[in-house]
Amino acid sequence: APMLTPPQRNVLPQVVEPRRLVNQGVTLVGEVAPDLCGRLTTAVLKISEPIMATLSFNTEERGRKVVHVNASTTIQIACHRCLEPMLLPLACDTVLGIVWSEDQAKSLPRDLEPWIVEEEAGDIAALVEDELLLVLPFVIYHPEDQCSATPSYSTHEEIEESTPVDNPFSILEQLRSSGSDN
Repeated sequence: APMLTPPQRNVLPQVVEPRRLVNQGVTLVGEVAPDLCGRLTTAVLKISEPIMATLSFNTEERGRKVVHVNASTTIQIACHRCLEPMLLPLACDTVLGIVWSEDQAKSLPRDLEPWIVEEEAGDIAALVEDELLLVLPFVIYHPEDQCSATPSYSTHEEIEESTPVDNPFSILEQLRSSGSDN
């Protein structure tokens, strides 16, 4: 029996020529291969779903070359409270000004993030990865009812009212006394 081939998933090239794509007004749609996203891979426990991206290249009314990056994936990350893995959707939606040097980047308006492309080739895998890293929260918690950590810090008031057990000075004293033996 003939093998059933899965529907072809469109994996985006890693490197493109942004100038040409802008001139042609191209929109690229597809997946970014997770193995091209080493920093994101390191920052999370696992990239659980394909990194889907839409990159629209065009020239805006002021004549600037721009790329609109829309990307999403789901990652697995550890809850900072109970350290159990949890799933977290990530999505970014940004317009970047395509420039060819740091100097040109400085001339962009404030609201336009630069994408600095050296030579002719732009690494769109790194671009999508950067944008997803920017939306990655620093600290992430399960919803209370899914978190296996003890619910001792259920409300913010409790945390604020609780007094620190040791004041910093007593800790300093302990450090001083323990360090004098050698």
